[in-house]
Amino acid sequence: MIPIKNIYYLLAYAWNKLEESELVDVTAEDESDLLNLLGKVLLNGTKTLLKRGIDRQYLTENEVYQGIKGKVNISDSLRKNLFQKGLSVCEFDELSADILPNQILKTTLQNLTQIVSLSPTLKHEIRTIIYRLYEVHEVVLTDSIFHQIQINRNNSFYAFLLNISELIYKNLLINEKTGYFQFKDFLRDERQMARLFEEFIRNFYKIEIPEAKVFREDLRWKMAGETHQFLPKMQTDISIKINDRKLIVDAKYYKETLQKYYDSEKIHSQHLYQLFAYLKNQEDPQAEGILIYPTVQKSLSLHYTHEGHTIRIETLNLNQDWREVKADLLGVIFAL
Repeated sequence: MIPIKNIYYLLAYAWNKLEESELVDVTAEDESDLLNLLGKVLLNGTKTLLKRGIDRQYLTENEVYQGIKGKVNISDSLRKNLFQKGLSVCEFDELSADILPNQILKTTLQNLTQIVSLSPTLKHEIRTIIYRLYEVHEVVLTDSIFHQIQINRNNSFYAFLLNISELIYKNLLINEKTGYFQFKDFLRDERQMARLFEEFIRNFYKIEIPEAKVFREDLRWKMAGETHQFLPKMQTDISIKINDRKLIVDAKYYKETLQKYYDSEKIHSQHLYQLFAYLKNQEDPQAEGILIYPTVQKSLSLHYTHEGHTIRIETLNLNQDWREVKADLLGVIFAL
């Protein structure tokens, strides 16, 4: 089992929000339950925003006003016979906290209070924070709404909290009988975890090895013949250039590191074929290839060579102290 606190670090690296994650107090008592951990992070992060001052923007209001403010809508004012009452329909800009980032946060906090398994103490604290967001309306959350927000230097802390909000949203299931939510354990979802693991590995190396160039690389098939437009796209998970070395790292999240083959265990053949394709269709004739798998039980470190390329299969034990996880990941790159 992966410790919950390690999942938090995986998320922080994957979202490239390590600095923001450290602003939120996550204590040892949160390590047993992912939902309550995420709830506390969102609560503490919202408290931090309120202390700093939540983001506000000028919004155009259109309402009946006593006197004149901003731009008068003459036709609507005449149609409603407002002038003789000393009133008018006015359009004006008002600085408001009722903007989409705040609406998403408030809605997510409200949804958390509808989850039976959330700590009652945490629910009480969340309701207190919701009350302080009285200016902000709730919204209907959708997949697309999270991508409508423009993040800039002034509101960058929102990105981390909105990532958490989106993660909670995508893993909430509603109980149609009770109307309450249930939080789906996304750790059991291999597709979500595979994407998380890959993004974590890539951003970990970007952050922790600043002298290296870490990127996703589009490779061109070294094949002569007909137009290449019919060939499948080939893109690495992680390419790393450091000093005179080139490494292609393929991050694979599988519950079982090896596949069963009759009475023995073997490396997943399709993963090895894919890594071979990357090595054969890039420019460095001595590039190294690494398959890296997470593991909480059985560890592997296998080394092979083929036509000048070193090929390694490595496992990363996530069921250990985070400092050891970090050291092991750096050791994969700087192994002798």
